[in-house]
Amino acid sequence: MFKANLFITLLVAGITFQNVYADNAGSALQKTQGCLKNQYCDSAMTAAGKLADQKALEAVAGNSGNRQDLYNIAAEIMPILTQQAAEDPAKMQEILFKAQADPVKFLNSLPPDIQAKIKKVANAVDKNQASR
Repeated sequence: MFKANLFITLLVAGITFQNVYADNAGSALQKTQGCLKNQYCDSAMTAAGKLADQKALEAVAGNSGNRQDLYNIAAEIMPILTQQAAEDPAKMQEILFKAQADPVKFLNSLPPDIQAKIKKVANAVDKNQASR
């Protein structure tokens, strides 16, 4: 269950930043990925960006290193979502809603390397929580 929640946090963060850049479709993906990876962008400073960041931090029990891992994974997922949605932010929202309804199905649809990264972060968070 935790891995599914972690995954949904990734999607929410990615979609939040993607929507900020939706006006500029040509470079939206690159800007979104850069914003996710470095957090020093305008959209990260918005109320929605700050809320997404807080949710990401909560999802990893306050571990900022694991939070950054989440953002890096979200940046890797964005091209997949963008392709599946044909660069349409509304379709990306649809994918998000479907992922919320069945996160395991969407997680299993990701490439094995991304699945492994998500599981690695989830296991690190589980281990960190168990040691508290």
